[in-house]
Amino acid sequence: MPALLTFTRRTLLVVWVALVGLVLTLALTAHAAGFLGYRVVIITGSSMNPTIAVGSLVFEQTVPSDEIVAGDIVTLALPKGAIVTHRVVRVGTLDGRPAFETKGDANAAADPVLHPAADTTGVVRFSIPLAGFALAFLGIPSGILSVLSMLGSLLAAFWLLEEIEADRRAGAENPDMVGRGLPA
Repeated sequence: MPALLTFTRRTLLVVWVALVGLVLTLALTAHAAGFLGYRVVIITGSSMNPTIAVGSLVFEQTVPSDEIVAGDIVTLALPKGAIVTHRVVRVGTLDGRPAFETKGDANAAADPVLHPAADTTGVVRFSIPLAGFALAFLGIPSGILSVLSMLGSLLAAFWLLEEIEADRRAGAENPDMVGRGLPA
């Protein structure tokens, strides 16, 4: 039984440290991206599967539109507020200005319209699967509260197990005190 308590306490500590590390890493990554010249985008649709899965955190970099070529994955800010991340399949012109024909990797056909180069917010450089879900969760008050509650509960359980182990050690060192409790 003492070995199980020790194992459980140590496991709780490892889980707590890992969770704190994950939260800090995610927050620092999202904030540091801007300083490094990247913008983060959370992928909410499945049109880029399997290349970029739903819930991925995508890091994009702003580049001049004349450097974007077919095969690049770009994020577009469409006029009605939608954000779309698709692959450029053809570079062309629209009203004498650069434009891109795009297509989601999972889509059977290209998008029905050419997108002006001005709609492009950046070229995707890399992505981290599932990290977008975690970042979105940390971006809402209930998500922050949930993580803080989980961290607090793990820490309380760790301390409780530590106290139980300390009591067992004290009882082993002084057997006369075992089961005596406090005087009433």
